[in-house]
Amino acid sequence: MRLFKELKQSMANDWGGSKPPAAEEDKEFLEKKDKINELEQQIINASQQAETLVKAQQDMGETMGELGLAFIKLTKFENEQAVFSSQRVRAADMKGLATAAVKASRFYRELNAQTVKHLDTLHEYLGLMLSVHGAFSDRSSSLLTVQTLLSELSSLQSRAEKLEAASSKIFGGDKSRLRKLEELKETIRATEDAKNVAIREYERIKENNRTELERFDQERRADFLNMLKGFVVGQVGYAEKIANVWTKVVEETNGYANDST
Repeated sequence: MRLFKELKQSMANDWGGSKPPAAEEDKEFLEKKDKINELEQQIINASQQAETLVKAQQDMGETMGELGLAFIKLTKFENEQAVFSSQRVRAADMKGLATAAVKASRFYRELNAQTVKHLDTLHEYLGLMLSVHGAFSDRSSSLLTVQTLLSELSSLQSRAEKLEAASSKIFGGDKSRLRKLEELKETIRATEDAKNVAIREYERIKENNRTELERFDQERRADFLNMLKGFVVGQVGYAEKIANVWTKVVEETNGYANDST
């Protein structure tokens, strides 16, 4: 019965022209709720871009690995088929290029593993959003229960007043109506008790929401800061390692540049 009554109250809230007997008036909470929804969308967008970045780094690592393998095979062919010593020299240089490509491939794989580790914070917070929305839903359900009981209590009191007024018009009273009135008053007392319990539960959930949202904001700032620090340090560190690999190749093959000039 309570379920059907709350469903009726929910429809009245959505479609009725009158204001519900109790409404969410915590402006600070409503503002935070809107910001949480906006944050969730931003995290979804960032998560999608993170997946694109991880895929690009993975592709680069695989491409570098395949390039290194191709040059290793070419080096082997040149050594086996070499007629002139210059061919062996070029084969040695190609081997250095192959080694550099394989090292770069390994660095890209290591970088990608770190990137996934740090940016996985975005996915974790997407999971937390489910809990946050669950807490908001509990609050809405609790408020709906309060609204339903207030509406029910108002209806019962109105019925009692009408019944009491009708009974007073009959000399000596109407025993049947008086009995119904007593039963109605008992129902009113029980509904009043239920309303008080529902209000206390709603206030408990409101306080819990407040403290949990404060904790969520603090932890989010710390987690996102650590995520960004780790991501940037990883990108810079491995960019330097990969640059050093190719710098060495440039130095070893510098003679070809001099020949072309």
